[in-house]
Parts: sequence; C-alpha cells; structure tokens
Amino acid sequence: MKKYSRRLFYINLNDWVWWAWTLTTVLLVAGLCGYDSALIGATAVTAAHGLIVLARDRSLVAYSVQLRAAYLLLLLICYLPSTRWLYWLIAAGTLALILFGYCFLTRVLSLLPWNSRETYTLDRVRRTFFSAPDLDRVAANPAVAGCAGGLCTIEAQVAPQTPHVHFGARW
Repeated sequence: MKKYSRRLFYINLNDWVWWAWTLTTVLLVAGLCGYDSALIGATAVTAAHGLIVLARDRSLVAYSVQLRAAYLLLLLICYLPSTRWLYWLIAAGTLALILFGYCFLTRVLSLLPWNSRETYTLDRVRRTFFSAPDLDRVAANPAVAGCAGGLCTIEAQVAPQTPHVHFGARW
C-alpha cells in the first residue's frame, strides 16, 4: 500500500508571484526592525503587484485582484501610528504564504457572499480555516500557474465540501 505524503513547505523559486510575496515579506520584516521606508516599499510592491494582476486578469472583481486590493488596504491601515502593531500579523500571514502556502486572507475573502454560493455552516468555517492548502495545484492544473502556484485561489486554499454518508445514504 502506497503511503500518501503531503508536502509541508511551499517554496516556488520559478514563480514570479511567489517572489513578489517574498519581497513584500522581507520589506515588512525590515520595516518591523526599524527601517520605516521598507514599510512604504512593501506597500509600493503590493500596489505594483496588484496593478500587474489587474492588467493580466482585466477585472476588478477577479479573485486575484480582490486579494491584492484587500492586502494593500490592510497595509495602508497599518501605516497609521495607532495600528502599526498590525504589521506583525500581516508579516506572519505573508510568511505563512511563502513558506507553507497557507493564505489566511484568501480564506477570509472566500467567506464573502460574492465569492461563494455555499451556505454558511460550521463545517464550512472549519474547512475554510483548517484545511491544508493544495501545494501541488500547478502540477495538476498548469493553467493556474500565474497565481503563486495557483495558491491565491479559493480552490487551492479551502477544502471542497464533501457529501455526508450515513449508513450508506447521502444526506
């Protein structure tokens, strides 16, 4: 019997989007270490990244554009003196994306009504935040490669709903 093993780390040196998120993370960490201009740099990289994705996807409602816009908005909010401590959360979340492929912001956005037609249930919330990302998404579907190995999508982040089976019958 073949043992199934899931990759733990997601480091994709061949993906420009992974590099953009990595640069953003480095700039955030530098900013947290006292180099305030790095925080402006992280915001500028995010804005540029968002414009590139917008030009590629040609839609303000594209999920990849929503993600960059929400991230940029968070960075702008964090720049206010009273909210600077939030940079720690953003840096941790972006580090989780580039190392493990887990994107908390994608998962939060997936719960917005215009991004899903699935009903809100406890199972949905559990799957949204506690399912492992699909790190092999590009190998299975090369068409999604333009988005951090396809990890900027709901399908890569949130496990699909599975039908419940009870005594051989579906409910």
